[in-house]
Amino acid sequence: MWCPACKAEYVEGIGTCAECRISLVVALPPDIEETEDHSDRWKLAGEFTDEIQAQLAEGMLNENEIPCRLENVTFHSAPVPMSKDMTRVLLWVGEEHLQEARSILAEAERSYYCSACEAVVSKEDAVCPGCGEPLEDDETE
Repeated sequence: MWCPACKAEYVEGIGTCAECRISLVVALPPDIEETEDHSDRWKLAGEFTDEIQAQLAEGMLNENEIPCRLENVTFHSAPVPMSKDMTRVLLWVGEEHLQEARSILAEAERSYYCSACEAVVSKEDAVCPGCGEPLEDDETE
């Protein structure tokens, strides 16, 4: 069984894609099915233990017109509850965009928003450059 949207493969008996929430098909149509191996064109730009953080990172790269894709390699098995310790999402970019993507992701990790004025601040800032409020670790994250 296959998801026609994300192309994930499922075992027989499952009818809906866990990620896309759409019905599975028995086989992918020829125009969707990948016939070439493009694995050498994609390079790992980031790894996440939080699906939402991974999606935010993907959005940042898309905003910067960097083609990317997420691969959720989390082991999903009912009825085990999922936790961050078990979640693993990989963010892939084309080799030609790898350095730029890593730079954008690293800069985003160093930046936060001031809780008082919502200005962008860095971890190194002790005082918000926008409003002058003192920053504490729990306020900037």
